[in-house]
Amino acid sequence: MLEMGEETAKRIINAVAVAIDGKPSSAKTFKSSPHENLASYGDWAQDQNNSKFDTTRTRALLISYLLFSGGRIPLLGIQIGEKWFRPDKWVAGALVKKGFFEVDEAAGEFVVTPTGWEYVAETLETHFMG
Repeated sequence: MLEMGEETAKRIINAVAVAIDGKPSSAKTFKSSPHENLASYGDWAQDQNNSKFDTTRTRALLISYLLFSGGRIPLLGIQIGEKWFRPDKWVAGALVKKGFFEVDEAAGEFVVTPTGWEYVAETLETHFMG
């Protein structure tokens, strides 16, 4: 569990989103218990997700997820203080489809792949190094 409040986490998500995407993020889903309805990747309803686009929104949210998780993102949500932050379903599904995330069903986590870490490096170089 990360020792911070929901409002601080939202400020971090928005700061990253503004730096990379130019606007605050609307994808900040928190609740007071784990997202039990998302315990398996099949629960994430990705059959209709055909996202092939590389967007600044996707990049910004990925960086936020990594700041809070270190690269292993629980399917039930990232515990932040007394709340659980759920990654955006569409973004997470797109990252899986692009090969940037793998799903470790046994551990109940998204895991950033080596290709995903390359994507992170490119994002940081592009948006923070000028």
